[in-house]
Formats: sequence, C-alpha cells, structure tokens
Amino acid sequence: MKINKTFIFFLITATVCLGFLLFLVQQFSNEKIPLGLLIILFILLMAQALYIFFDAKSKGEKYYFLWGLFGLLNFPSSLIIYLLITRVILKDKNRTTY
Repeated sequence: MKINKTFIFFLITATVCLGFLLFLVQQFSNEKIPLGLLIILFILLMAQALYIFFDAKSKGEKYYFLWGLFGLLNFPSSLIIYLLITRVILKDKNRTTY
C-alpha cells in the first residue's frame, strides 16, 4: 500500500483534532473521565475515521478527506450515515432508468 501526502496530512489533522477534542472534554467536564476510557474512545474514532477515509478514496468519492474527518465526530452514527449516503442514496441516484 502506497502512503501518499494526503493520507499523512489526514492522519496528522485527525490526531490533532481528536486530541484537542478529548482535552476539552477532560477539562470542562464536571467529572474526570478515566484515561483508559479516553484511549478506547480515541482508538474507536480513529479506526472509524481511517476506514471511512480509505473506503471513500477507493470508491472514488470526491471529498474523501472530509468524509474521513466526518468519521471523527461520533461513533457509530458517522459510519452509519456514511454507509447510507454512499451505498443507498448515491447508488440510487446513479442508477439509470429506461
């Protein structure tokens, strides 16, 4: 697998955004969130974002970078929305009728 500049830029951007988001959650919540839970959340969101990024890129989506960042927002609804839009809605839109 060839790693290109777009993937490296996405990985750095995603890590910084997710790290900052988890930092804000930790700082402004009334209860302190355990570090183990934050690590599990970080791994889940990064895995989901990477899956969406690579899947959108392999399917030829125009904005695969933004789809990957969309995967960082929450788990698993971002994945469900991505799959619904790309597999159901856009598939029906591209279908030709005679």
